[in-house]
Amino acid sequence: MAELARDRGIVLRTQDHAETDRIAVLLTPRGRLDVLAKGARRLERSTGAVLDPLHVVDVIHYRRRGLHLLKEASLVRTFPEVRGSLERATAALKTLRWVVDLVPTGAPDDRPYALTLEFLTALDEGLPPPVFTVAYTLRLLSAAGLGPHLAGCVRCAGTELLTWGPERGGLLCARCGGRGAPVSARLWRSLDALARLPLPALARLRLPDEDLMAGIALLHQFRVAQLGR
Repeated sequence: MAELARDRGIVLRTQDHAETDRIAVLLTPRGRLDVLAKGARRLERSTGAVLDPLHVVDVIHYRRRGLHLLKEASLVRTFPEVRGSLERATAALKTLRWVVDLVPTGAPDDRPYALTLEFLTALDEGLPPPVFTVAYTLRLLSAAGLGPHLAGCVRCAGTELLTWGPERGGLLCARCGGRGAPVSARLWRSLDALARLPLPALARLRLPDEDLMAGIALLHQFRVAQLGR
């Protein structure tokens, strides 16, 4: 008989499989976990609703032929203010796509899970979605060992004539060969603060909307350069 395992995880996304099944992608303290819920799309089964994105769930599963098959799922908590707001839910779901790319399966590192739970809680309690997007993404990248260099030029540590060099790992000054988009002192200092400040301070931080939008664009470029997508 297959050995049962129990995990707690945040549902990142789901996708239909076969005629009545569903695959749920979870972030757990042991890394990413993809579970196949047989029959979850049948109306008489409650499992499908439990496995909605942005739910924290407990799952009991077992492995067969390389697949993690769901035996039981129970709801632990939801984030009602996030799920009830189109802006917050969209920001959360778009940002959590990074987890799928950055967190491997079967990697016993609880930092991404703890970080994600902390930031979803803050978003549910009123953290502005753009602040959530930039601050969470920067910290998730750091937890994965891919955090961009934001404290001056990555080569000489200079703070003048800085440009964005995502393929070089972050900020690069023009004297060291930077040819990307110029990054103002206000913008790179804002990004550095979003990457380092304690979460309670982020809720009180007042940054121009244009800096937050520019930060999201720079992180998108960084993702493409570092991950190829």
